[in-house]
Amino acid sequence: MATYNFEEANLKLLFETGLDEFGKPLVTTKTYRNVRNNVEVEKIASVAQAIASLSKYPLHQAKKSKTETIKF
Repeated sequence: MATYNFEEANLKLLFETGLDEFGKPLVTTKTYRNVRNNVEVEKIASVAQAIASLSKYPLHQAKKSKTETIKF
């Protein structure tokens, strides 16, 4: 039976740093590695908001991505 094996998780914060010549937002990212697998979404959201409060740019979006291998 195959199973997933957690490898790593990252939190990516996207900040809106301005507008381009067409009026679309310019986005800059900052990635934080070594996020635990079992963290509740409310805790990740509060950490993302706390980090964003230190930036001069508004938070556009926050993403959590994780990598898992398939163990056969």
